Amino acid sequence: MTNCSKCGFKLPNGAVYCPNCGAPIKKIQEQHVSTIAAPSVANLIRLGILGTFLSVMISSFTSSVDLYFLPSFISSLAVIFFSRTSRFRDAIIIAMTTYLFTDAVAAGITLGYLCAFNEPIASLYGNYIPTLLDALMYSISPITAILAGYIGSKLLSRRRGDIYTQKRTRTGPPVVYSLRETFKKFKYGLTGSYTRIKAE
Repeated sequence: MTNCSKCGFKLPNGAVYCPNCGAPIKKIQEQHVSTIAAPSVANLIRLGILGTFLSVMISSFTSSVDLYFLPSFISSLAVIFFSRTSRFRDAIIIAMTTYLFTDAVAAGITLGYLCAFNEPIASLYGNYIPTLLDALMYSISPITAILAGYIGSKLLSRRRGDIYTQKRTRTGPPVVYSLRETFKKFKYGLTGSYTRIKAE
């Protein structure tokens, strides 16, 4: 049993109002639950750092091609989706952290390389002249971070409840089973072709 926050009276289970002073109880409990359920900013920044790691890995595998903001965009979507982040504010924090830390790591690696070998910046780019596409892609990078947060938070918001209530039958080792289910949920979320399996 909980106590009324206004008068301290012991409340019966399921009470909406305090029987002693008449203060509303349901609103107080809902506010308390919502503050507990919200993830902390530190956890969101950790997820953003994970997105940074993924983005740097993608960039390192495709170093011959300039992908602009795409590694950060894809990494933000993946981290937001697999962490099941549905609140727009939380998704934006993850995406912005991923973008900022990725840019910082890329600049640090580039400048560290030039400093270590005592070379000017011009030696890295040679005679390359930036194009209009370069200017446009780097200018819209912050907008794509917001877009990644929005898409990631809305990716499975309508079907998330149905996906996680389906009947599960194990057909393999636990790790393989969980990976298979995760990719299946991702595919159904993207195509929108998921039909709820009713529990028997």
